[in-house]
Amino acid sequence: MKLDQLNNKKIAIWGYGVEGKSAAEYLQRHDIEFSILCSVDEADEKYYCVNEKVTTELLNQFDVIVKSPGISPYQDLIQNSKSQFTSPTALWFANEKHTNVIAITGTKGKSTISSLLTHVIAACGKTVNLVGNIGQALLTSKSDYDFVVFEASSFQIYDGQIHVEIALVNNLFPEHLDWHKGEENYFRDKLKIFDFAKTKIINANNQNLQKYVRNKSCVEFNSKDGFYVVNDELYLKDKAILKSSEIQLIGTHNLENVGAVLTICQLINLDLNQCLEAVKTFQPLAHRLQYLGKIGKHHAINDSISTTPIATMAALGTVDRNRTILLVGGFDRGNDWTEFAESLNESPPKLLLISGANGKAIYNHLQSIDAKFSFTYCKTLAQAIKMANEKSNDDDIILLSPGAPSFDQFKSYIERGDFFQQELKKYEI
Repeated sequence: MKLDQLNNKKIAIWGYGVEGKSAAEYLQRHDIEFSILCSVDEADEKYYCVNEKVTTELLNQFDVIVKSPGISPYQDLIQNSKSQFTSPTALWFANEKHTNVIAITGTKGKSTISSLLTHVIAACGKTVNLVGNIGQALLTSKSDYDFVVFEASSFQIYDGQIHVEIALVNNLFPEHLDWHKGEENYFRDKLKIFDFAKTKIINANNQNLQKYVRNKSCVEFNSKDGFYVVNDELYLKDKAILKSSEIQLIGTHNLENVGAVLTICQLINLDLNQCLEAVKTFQPLAHRLQYLGKIGKHHAINDSISTTPIATMAALGTVDRNRTILLVGGFDRGNDWTEFAESLNESPPKLLLISGANGKAIYNHLQSIDAKFSFTYCKTLAQAIKMANEKSNDDDIILLSPGAPSFDQFKSYIERGDFFQQELKKYEI
């Protein structure tokens, strides 16, 4: 929505987190009046705040609602509203985009790919800004960079009107089913990132992408025509160019992430050898298969960012399962743990400890299928960490890869990951 379309309109910002605050600052900077719909605790004395319960009737008092991404548009009070809805992301693309934008999404891996891509572009001497789901609101970004890298969540994509030079979807697995009201909606909403993209990139190995993206004009990675992985080595066509031992990221799937990044680097004409050297210096992101070193008698890996069972399965693929105690469970988002259970039956960890709001459901499911590996239910993550310490031997691995969001016990995956590290240190000898 163009700014001049907001003239003489009654406007509300709904949601006052990172995105909502960026929208307030943006509208104020352009002398556009607005109200903020937020709780009493969130009220900001700089602006006019409406603290009453949000209803369809309240929304209908405004011509335009700037909705924060975390608020699902599928709820009845929005579906029944007569107001026009937009988003901070859509405002930026309509009014502030004056440079090349590369958008990255995927059910898993998008933060690593976005951060690695930003690191490589900068190492090649270009100016670049990383924004979006990673932390900085897009609406706060200027356009005076050679590139803007936008890590896009499905929430931001839904109503973002995202016009980019390059859009990459790393993979599609069921997630956020509560927000999107089902798997089909989630896949469709995620793939809206391609609606206005000049170049589209997909992972050739992801079945859901192959099923839902039938556009033959897509560029592919994990394909013999480009970058792909064989036996812990990254290939470009028929030539090995990078070994997993040469990078600081853990796991074969991260070599695939490197292939995704290098696919983009080719498209924007960066020197491949320079890009490869930059990849080797990239440090893993916190809470994403982050090796914490040896704490007490055991090794610790913090993968708190893992919010789906498929992400946990990928994490397990990076460790010696015979000496790994795996911690799963958290906020119940309705994910199906059947494939996870089948995978563990075939190749189990030393011990599975289950906690959190969905812990009982996971535990009961494993009992119902007569799972052939050791698993125990703990009410809280603290109890699971305590038991992991008690059950581990010297040089065992304690892996936190919950496969679920953190909101049952923590404000964020960051807080959960920090808690994991601090709790382990209690048992350090």
